[in-house]
Amino acid sequence: MGVATKKELIKHQVIIDHKCTGPCARCIKVHQLIDKMEEANIPVGYWLLNMKDFQGAPNLKEITDEYAANIRQKYVEGKSICFAGSQGTGKTMSAICILKAALKSNLSVYYITATDLLNEMTNSRTNYELRMKLRNADFLVIDELDSRFFVSDSVKELFSGIYENVFRFRAHNTMPTIMCTNETEGILSIFYGAGVQSIGSLNHQYLTIYPVVGQDFRKR
Repeated sequence: MGVATKKELIKHQVIIDHKCTGPCARCIKVHQLIDKMEEANIPVGYWLLNMKDFQGAPNLKEITDEYAANIRQKYVEGKSICFAGSQGTGKTMSAICILKAALKSNLSVYYITATDLLNEMTNSRTNYELRMKLRNADFLVIDELDSRFFVSDSVKELFSGIYENVFRFRAHNTMPTIMCTNETEGILSIFYGAGVQSIGSLNHQYLTIYPVVGQDFRKR
């Protein structure tokens, strides 16, 4: 059951919090957004949060608010971005709030972590379905692009090939990809092997990195 059960409880709570006697037009709209977020693999803990709840680096809030307010223009431009900074500064929440803004504008989105991307793309049962989602999503978030999850050069090299394939397709088709990393110097240290130079060139041409500076706001 898991997420499906949680979804029904959250939908019920939406009605209770709104104090309506049944699913009104406003609640139905929220329920539809929840369905889309589940389909997009967005973690449950972020479903009812927005930037009004944001506790993180101030510069990140400014970037996110501007990006979300101009979501259709950002989609047309097709530029990809990376939030690079220490843990607890609000990178994941910012990326997900951008996805939610896209959903509200009837654009398709998908969320995945780097380790799930590696595991599912090397699984013959999930490879094709996931590849289609990664290619077709108007906005894609790749979260936790951190070297601590790739413990050997061989794993890094395997992930490098997957990343290059996904990002090259999306970049060449001007489809925005949003990345989050704790690597404060950028994500190039995650990669290994023959593809590193090509990845560096792709990132330089198509990826804007935003340094995120601040304390770990989760420890407050």
